[in-house]
Amino acid sequence: QTMSGLPQHTWLSSIDASYADALGQITTLDSSLRSASLSARILPAMLGQNGPKRYFLAFQNEAEARGTGGLPGAFAIVEASKGKVRFTRMESDTTLNGIAATVSFGPDFTRLYDGAGPTTLYGNSNLSPHFPYAAQIWASMWKKYSGQKVDGVMAVDPTALSYLLAVTGPATLPDKSQISGANAVALTQSTSYAKFAGVREADIAKRRAYLLEVAAAASEKIMDADGDLTALLQAAGTAAGERRILVWSADPAVQANLAQTSVAGMVPSTTAPYVGMSVVNGGGNKLDYYLDRSLTWQRTGCGPTRRTTVRITLTNNAPARGLPPYVTGRTDSRSYPVRPGDSRLAVSYFATQGAVMHSITVAGRPARGRIGAELGHPVYNVDIEVPRGASRTIVLQLSEPAGTGKPIVLRQPLVRPLKVSLHDAVCN
Repeated sequence: QTMSGLPQHTWLSSIDASYADALGQITTLDSSLRSASLSARILPAMLGQNGPKRYFLAFQNEAEARGTGGLPGAFAIVEASKGKVRFTRMESDTTLNGIAATVSFGPDFTRLYDGAGPTTLYGNSNLSPHFPYAAQIWASMWKKYSGQKVDGVMAVDPTALSYLLAVTGPATLPDKSQISGANAVALTQSTSYAKFAGVREADIAKRRAYLLEVAAAASEKIMDADGDLTALLQAAGTAAGERRILVWSADPAVQANLAQTSVAGMVPSTTAPYVGMSVVNGGGNKLDYYLDRSLTWQRTGCGPTRRTTVRITLTNNAPARGLPPYVTGRTDSRSYPVRPGDSRLAVSYFATQGAVMHSITVAGRPARGRIGAELGHPVYNVDIEVPRGASRTIVLQLSEPAGTGKPIVLRQPLVRPLKVSLHDAVCN
């Protein structure tokens, strides 16, 4: 489907007339992008200064958690040339059904994720919180499906759209309703399920079509904005800092510059203390809209190796009634009964390089988990049930190298923000 009605320019059009000024303002995008010279290395190439560029843009649904944030849903193909940006296609998530990516990320990735088919199932393609993996999978899938090579991949979620629409003003949908900064999150991840509550294929198709219209309208409004560029960049910067706008480039030189910013969405290969939690929905429902997460990291001792206690609490705040079966239902295989609204989560903890786990408990009882590694970090995975209206607490006891610098925290972007408390030993 060609989005011929979408505008043929971008809200960054001022770059054409005042390039230096835009480069100065773009530094608000990210605390890491404080240098205009870094901006100058990234933006011109990505916006097609030396020739047209094509990008895959995925919309992630936070109501069903995945490693990079939410379930990949509708997507667009975007073309940029000399600072002008236009949408050429807008597609449903079903477009890539049955398309397998031709990529390989090594044995660690295979051991952690291969059972879930991340390179063959679009819906499971972003199980890892390391965005470059998902980006390369999506690029490969699109190349196989369409024959088109993309120059990069981007991802955005409804919360990021809400930040941008709060600046541009609301977008009008074909049914004359509006999506705005105030309702974007609820409309796309809650209200739409009530509006199209059925579970038949026809009902699901209507819901997908509606969400495609929402994505197109919101994108058009943002791309067509001609107001306060600084405010729009600040909103984009907030979203980027929260990992809600993610970017990967197929150009190694551009990607090396992106890797210095949070917009790259990377799990860093670092010896610094690392505090990383990733939650993936294991029930095939949309209950993560109601999920609260908290993490406490406490380290004791001052030697080269220190004891660390990690306490993760997950709370399922789904209401007891009023949610449609599509939101509360389960598609997973299991040997135990569940109620509508009960949640199943795969919880992965990414520890400091060289860490050793001593024990894991869930709700105070010894638990068993899978152990793997990713980008040098030990990864401990626990599969848990979180009943509706209840909390479950995971406690990990670890020994970790002291590392250097302050702890780096992975903040997976979902509807409700992760609450983090860090308590480190005071050492001379």
